[in-house]
Amino acid sequence: MPIISSHIKAEKVTLWSNGSPWPLRALWVTNSSGLTLDGGAFNVIEENAFAGEGIIDPLKPEERRLLSYAVDQAVRVDHKDDLENRPITHIKIAKGVMIQTSEERDHQKYTIRNTDTQAREVVIEHPLRSGWKLANGLKPEETSTSFYRFLVKVEPNKTAELKVDEVQPLERRIALSSVTDDQVRIWFNDKTIKPEVEQALRRIIEQKNKIASVDQQIQSKQTLITGINQDQQRVRENMKALKGSVEEKALLQRYTHELNVQEDKLQAARAEIDSLAVKKAEGKIQLDKLLQDLTLDETI
Repeated sequence: MPIISSHIKAEKVTLWSNGSPWPLRALWVTNSSGLTLDGGAFNVIEENAFAGEGIIDPLKPEERRLLSYAVDQAVRVDHKDDLENRPITHIKIAKGVMIQTSEERDHQKYTIRNTDTQAREVVIEHPLRSGWKLANGLKPEETSTSFYRFLVKVEPNKTAELKVDEVQPLERRIALSSVTDDQVRIWFNDKTIKPEVEQALRRIIEQKNKIASVDQQIQSKQTLITGINQDQQRVRENMKALKGSVEEKALLQRYTHELNVQEDKLQAARAEIDSLAVKKAEGKIQLDKLLQDLTLDETI
């Protein structure tokens, strides 16, 4: 069994984390021995008395780690969380897309009570969350992959507070081609957009509505063509059934005239569809120009 006798740096602290029901007595150890310490059980002796025990993983040279070994009955921590959603703070419009940036702020307060006759150095482990950043220049004593660690000194029989404010930017992307009148009205009433931007968005909506109207006309003509084709099929079937009958000559003239009329309608409908398709394509070009020309980068 390897044995080492060496002094290492250690700070006696109280550790509190949301994952633990009680604050824990702990040592904030830095392996200053220059050697890797093997993992295993450890005991803490304080003033010639057993203070607690725990398990340690291998500790590399100069590595710093918190080692908890007992419950700290003298310390109580009360944690409160207040989440705040803030309105839109920035708008950017480019290439037909509006990006709205707002903020979500989280105000958390830790109230630490020390009922002991000796001061406590309390380490508060505050979760490190993806997308969230500390606000107001707050700096932790240490940052791990999962926590910010804040060190708070609490005098005997006193209470101390730690306030942690975090901010998370939220982005919402909106294709301007999908914007509605109701959205524009809400943004304008909330002073999210200026009058000139409102007018530009309304021109986009107007152009989009024109294209939708043309598209509806095309659909109507296509429905008409489908109906005529079905009717012509019915007439042809009737003409086949007339062969050899007494009424064949008279009815054939009638059906032939009917087919000719329908053919004229078909040609007219197809010509209108071609014309409407050109109009729709031109409208899309105009819409694309409106979308590309509208740019904005503004903090509200």
